Amino acid sequence: MASMLGVSSDPKMWLKKAEHYLERAEDLIMGNNIPNAPNIKFEDATMAYQTAAEAYRICEKWQEASDAYAKAADIQVRLGCPEEAASYSSEAAETMVKQNPAEAITYYRNAISLLCEVGRFGTAGRIQRKLAEWFEDDRNFDECVDQYRQASDYYLGDNMVDQSDICLIKCAYYQGLLEEFDEAAEIYAAVGLRGLDNNLLKFNSRDYFLRTGLLYLAGGDKWHGKLKSKLMDFKTGDARECLFLENMLAMFGGSDIHAFADHVYNFDNVAHLDSWCLEMLYELRSQIQDAYEQAKRGSEAQAKRASEAGKRSGEAGT
Repeated sequence: MASMLGVSSDPKMWLKKAEHYLERAEDLIMGNNIPNAPNIKFEDATMAYQTAAEAYRICEKWQEASDAYAKAADIQVRLGCPEEAASYSSEAAETMVKQNPAEAITYYRNAISLLCEVGRFGTAGRIQRKLAEWFEDDRNFDECVDQYRQASDYYLGDNMVDQSDICLIKCAYYQGLLEEFDEAAEIYAAVGLRGLDNNLLKFNSRDYFLRTGLLYLAGGDKWHGKLKSKLMDFKTGDARECLFLENMLAMFGGSDIHAFADHVYNFDNVAHLDSWCLEMLYELRSQIQDAYEQAKRGSEAQAKRASEAGKRSGEAGT
């Protein structure tokens, strides 16, 4: 990067420069105040720390760069400038993200706290969402859900409803995989209903309604009544998604797994179900199979009892 800008790329030179500005920053802080301008030395120290951090980054001294940014943030907090402090804290986090993720998270959370102090909830939400994506990549889905929910709240604080809904949909996606069916269904239903009056979002709403239904079905018999009422709320009873859900509801206790597979196959040819939907349908498949086998065993037992009763009646007659 340095060579592209036409300056030296010698790490030793940049390291020397970083150490020089770091010492300068510390000297400025310890030095005497300028009459009638007591904050000037702190502003100059902030710039010196920033310059030192940038030089450390060029020579890949990540910890030192992060520490310099953090010191710049601390000065800005003392000066009563939380927005600037949040910016430096975010830089400290970015510097450490690959070297020490735990430390980077601490810096990011500090930046979020500072941004909330000045009502910058949208920016706080963006950083919080980044944290959620880290936990998502790390497959820590419980923490991921919590982080996305917090990001959603921050976006709402800045009236950024669309961004808030994106985070909520992420919550619902992973809550479904964690078998928190009811909470996930409520999120999909709420976001879907918000999109019904928007021509750009109406198609997404149909997908969210499908996911709502699959979650209620996967949750077992206790949620089937809730699904029926939701189908009325969606006001899209002629949509293929609603018809598919109604067919799935009708299958419990009366159809076998082959009929289920036919319904899913025909719907998938049109709607192209993703892996998440297939995961919910797999849970539903197990329930339908269990209900069918239980009903079959009940019918067989009833037929057996009737046969034995008939035999006993015949023997008594002779």
